[in-house]
Amino acid sequence: MKRLAKLLVLAICSMWAAGVARACPCDPISPEAGFNRAQYVFTGKVVQADHHAWLIAVERVWKGHERLTRTVKLMDVYATLDCEFSFQLGQRYLFFAILAKGGRDVFYHPQACNWTRPLQSTRVPSEGNGSLWLEDFIAREYGPGEQPRDERP
Repeated sequence: MKRLAKLLVLAICSMWAAGVARACPCDPISPEAGFNRAQYVFTGKVVQADHHAWLIAVERVWKGHERLTRTVKLMDVYATLDCEFSFQLGQRYLFFAILAKGGRDVFYHPQACNWTRPLQSTRVPSEGNGSLWLEDFIAREYGPGEQPRDERP
């Protein structure tokens, strides 16, 4: 009887925790669809972090090379929503982003429901029964990427 009571308490706690958990309601998409959906696909390291705004030192660019410079500003349009981002200072990520403008400043929004992830955190299916890190899959499918621009166009 005590065991049944413990199981019941555990089940109630699990259901309560699930109710408070926040998750972005996204339909799954392939890495190819995510690449096509994004205006910018690049890797970079977070060099400055402020409440839902980050400066990123861009390392490699697969999409949007003509506009991205060595340092870009990301802002989270989803702050305080279920899809908010939390990038960690010093961490490296693969970003799928869109352009946003605020007055004279140019900044970018990471896309919710796309493949923005820390590097070496997500494996995707590859030929046969294999898998690749997401960033290796992007490099295999879209080439090695390019260095970012030194200046704004």
